[in-house]
Amino acid sequence: MKRQSLIKLVTSLKKSRLAGFFLLGLLLGCQPTALQEEQQLMLAAKTDAIAAKRLARQRLASNELPAALAWWRQAARLGAQDALEHAIRLQIRLEGKLATAHWLTQQPHLPTLNNPAILAELGIWSKNVPQTDVAAWQHTAGCALTLQPVVSHAQGERTWQALLNAWQHDPQLAQLPVCFKPLLRVNSTELNCSEQLGQRITCNYAVLAPRVAQGDFQQLLVMAGRGVASYNNGIVQLPEEASLGLLRHEFMHIAGFLDEYALAPIIAKTLCQPGRMAPNLLVGNDSKVVARYAKRYGVAQTSLQLTPVDTCNAVGLQAYRPIAVITPMRHLDAPMPALYQQLLLKALATPQQLMPVQYYFAYLARQEQAWQNWQHFMQGAAAFGYPAAISALAVEVGE
Repeated sequence: MKRQSLIKLVTSLKKSRLAGFFLLGLLLGCQPTALQEEQQLMLAAKTDAIAAKRLARQRLASNELPAALAWWRQAARLGAQDALEHAIRLQIRLEGKLATAHWLTQQPHLPTLNNPAILAELGIWSKNVPQTDVAAWQHTAGCALTLQPVVSHAQGERTWQALLNAWQHDPQLAQLPVCFKPLLRVNSTELNCSEQLGQRITCNYAVLAPRVAQGDFQQLLVMAGRGVASYNNGIVQLPEEASLGLLRHEFMHIAGFLDEYALAPIIAKTLCQPGRMAPNLLVGNDSKVVARYAKRYGVAQTSLQLTPVDTCNAVGLQAYRPIAVITPMRHLDAPMPALYQQLLLKALATPQQLMPVQYYFAYLARQEQAWQNWQHFMQGAAAFGYPAAISALAVEVGE
């Protein structure tokens, strides 16, 4: 009797175990897989901002940044203000500020971005962006040369504030009869400065034509974009994060100073000609060139320390600087030699010989056959005494 009871108990336990396994199988079969959960979440994200933000965070956690950006944007389109800010910051990281600003201004169905700091960083200036008064600076000795600073982003504005302060406290630069107009802000999407590291910065300078036409400055100082600084046609172009040494170097180009490092072949071919002279450079060192240099710049020949530089190497010509020590035209942070300070002051004593930016804008107007604009800009250049502009207007009258 006891044996039969034991058999029944064992049989009962086996059946219950099988039933338990069967029930567990049914339960597992009813649970959604990870793939199914993902599909459901993506389906919900079409209309639900919370679901879209969840997907964005998941993609961000797995370092799928383009996918995370897409879902942040989707959540923003569904009205999530915080998602829009996340999308903007991630896009800046992936594509840069300019591309992000262009994208934002081309999205009519996004919620209004009520974050002045982000708008300023993108260079989208509006009434909601706090105005920072970066005043003009007038030299006590007058303005032989006046520059108009221009920025397109908050970073450029911060940099310019620091540079203007540093300029005023630099013992050499502060002596120059140079003035700066109040800072001009231009939307980044309009100025459209390039952001390619290792390449010269280019901008849509035409957007500055109305300001140039006012004719109350000779040079533009544009602090925007990322890349290599330059000076051409009355425009000092600096990256939005520039040092005082870089500003000083490019400013000296206005006065005719040339680089003392090897120029690119295409530039060397234009600038390097036998007998060519600049305040800081002689192409060749024969006695006639040296004598002409000394006479033009008022320097005693006996004080010259002609030192070979690499400026014209690309065209097989040897150039020389008039001094032995390393200068700011070779290394940005090198001290300014007294001779270079003297030569800089000498150039600024005849500012009418320095090409004003209005002359370049007259050239652009001529390229477009906009003759009324050409005349207006050329008259502006002539008003500064620039000889080529005066001659151009005289020829027009003569014709």
